[in-house]
Amino acid sequence: MDKSFTKGLRLLETLAKSDRPRGVAELSRELDMTKSNVHRLLTTLVTQSFAERQAEDGTYRAGIKLWELGALVANRLDVRAVAAPFLVELKDKTGETAHLSVLDGHHMIYIDRVETDQYVRTYGRIGARAPTHCTGTGKVMLAHAPASVVAEALADLQRFTPSTITSVAAMKAELQRVRDTGVAVTKAEWRNGVWSVAAPIFGATGVVVAGIGISGPADRIRPRLAKEFKPIVIATAAQVSAKLGAQRPSPPLRDARKRAPRAA
Repeated sequence: MDKSFTKGLRLLETLAKSDRPRGVAELSRELDMTKSNVHRLLTTLVTQSFAERQAEDGTYRAGIKLWELGALVANRLDVRAVAAPFLVELKDKTGETAHLSVLDGHHMIYIDRVETDQYVRTYGRIGARAPTHCTGTGKVMLAHAPASVVAEALADLQRFTPSTITSVAAMKAELQRVRDTGVAVTKAEWRNGVWSVAAPIFGATGVVVAGIGISGPADRIRPRLAKEFKPIVIATAAQVSAKLGAQRPSPPLRDARKRAPRAA
């Protein structure tokens, strides 16, 4: 066991549970550590935004990074439970595999999935990671992600099929289109012959916490894309968002249809 790491976690937990800023000497006594050790660990925590130093008296408190990570974990747990029945409805309404994803760095992870009843289906599994720039749920989350996450993704536009977007300028335009319409479409950009449609799920604070969508063979999705699938996916995402307490309204469906890229 890494003793230094364990001490750092104990210190972080103490700060998180405290209802007021704490001083080095006080923390040293409470945790039975030397002042120099506490100070060194606090300096590291401050550098990584897990702690903040109060300029007026030199005391320390838990930083915003800890809250962000806690909120992220909570949102992931909540969104899966809330979205579960809507995933089943989405599969039933479209006849295609429905899936729910969350961000992990500049990749996405499938946290839930309901398989289509049709014989021909797309491959995937819960817990699998995938790139954001060429998947439907990945695009909708990337479109609303912090600038640092977007920059990482734009620096790694790996080509998976001839249709994968690998131009930074083209990807920036694509993400803006997703923000404008409220929906993302992929056309064999990650796997040949597979199309997807996805929309963002907003949490109570207005931040996108997940992406929900469908995927299936191009010959099934293409003819029904604009008229049927887009409105259904957008409406489903809005329902889940509302259950999570989001106040953000969905974009008008007429805008999503008007600005949607034409099927190839």
